[in-house]
Amino acid sequence: MDYRDTPHYSTRPTLRVDLQQIRANYDALKAKVGTAKIGASVKADAYGLGAVPVGKALYGAGCRIFFVATAGEGKLLRDGLGPNAAIYVLNGPAPRDRGVLLGAKLKPVINSIEQARFWASVSAEVNDPPYTAIHIDTGMNRLGLTLDEVTELSRDKKLWNALTPEWVMSHLACAGDAGNPMNKIQLDRFRKAAAQFPLTPLSLANTAGIYLGKPYHFQMVRPGIGLYGGVATTKPGQEVGAPAATLLAPILQVRYIQKGETVGYNGTFTAPRDMRIAVVGAGYADGIPVSESNHGYAILHDERVPIIGRVSMDLTIIDATNAKLSVEVGGVVAFRGNQLEIEAKSAHTLNYELLVRLGQRCRRDYWKKKDVST
Repeated sequence: MDYRDTPHYSTRPTLRVDLQQIRANYDALKAKVGTAKIGASVKADAYGLGAVPVGKALYGAGCRIFFVATAGEGKLLRDGLGPNAAIYVLNGPAPRDRGVLLGAKLKPVINSIEQARFWASVSAEVNDPPYTAIHIDTGMNRLGLTLDEVTELSRDKKLWNALTPEWVMSHLACAGDAGNPMNKIQLDRFRKAAAQFPLTPLSLANTAGIYLGKPYHFQMVRPGIGLYGGVATTKPGQEVGAPAATLLAPILQVRYIQKGETVGYNGTFTAPRDMRIAVVGAGYADGIPVSESNHGYAILHDERVPIIGRVSMDLTIIDATNAKLSVEVGGVVAFRGNQLEIEAKSAHTLNYELLVRLGQRCRRDYWKKKDVST
């Protein structure tokens, strides 16, 4: 793909988000789970891609259930989606968030007996309080009621009724590796614990959990990274999504350096020969990790070009010596997109982190492939 935007260009990087692809990813995941509902994880600003435009695209595809991490995220999403979406707050209720949860009609996910009692007391003070979901910890040892707390809640009918739970859920720790015995352990624990709430619908699977098969799907799955085209399992060939986000960085200068010259902060790269380099307008403030210094790649036209020198806050330098097509000021190079997984491996991090790191100062370009000449 030729990403050049000359003659009119900006020094500001652009995050191009393909909403059509996100909808296609949603449809593909939905086709894998039969009658199970899909609750879309749009926390962390939809993994860095923009919770409101992404949420609207998913709503247009038929999604009505959304998960965020905090009440503040939920309020922004509510303002964008209107009154008919169910928005659950994964981190649960806290005293300072009381007004936001009630005002925006957000549904807290209850993670402990303490949260349960707090929300029951809030619910007793208002008319028509939001419903909740109950989160059970089945082995991740992160958020969620312990198995002893589950039994306590199941026996306290007054507390249970005060919470008006719509879902009982848990979260898989190792679903990306289908052979990990932890998956079956968590499934068995979840079934046993959830049996104490026999009339309440269940949810366990994240994106990776979808690929573990029907026993993990229950009445709702909660994909995140799969909606945005990131790989979630150790067997990418089975996955149905495609990347939906590309970071485009403008070429600000083209320079020629001689053998022996150094590049970037601390001179971490020394030219082994005379070279042509390009300075592009995106750095670690825009989501290009410093850990990609001297061994990451960008895409220039359809070619992979190496990152050389240390990635700085606003700028990254690439080796354009062997580029076959034009290298000129105003052209752009691409990061993420179809090389998301390669970049994650090169940066020794997760595809999740590379997406959520995308800087807020990027211009957001929400588009559809059919509208863009490639």
